[in-house]
Amino acid sequence: MAHRSGSSLSLAETVRAACIRAAAAAYEDAGLQGLCAEGRWEAALSAMRDLDLSRVLDTPEGAVSGEKGD
Repeated sequence: MAHRSGSSLSLAETVRAACIRAAAAAYEDAGLQGLCAEGRWEAALSAMRDLDLSRVLDTPEGAVSGEKGD
């Protein structure tokens, strides 16, 4: 396995955390809107697909909520 630099690992962790926040927020919001489990999952996937990665990378520690319109 290739050696990973600390900055590459940090970048990956930042992106992963932003994806998790986006998915969790979308899943919760979809539940509040009354969507079924499958609909909530689709909303979570969509949130990760739509995540503005340039915004994540331009924000210190990737500290964005992950919700659309922020």
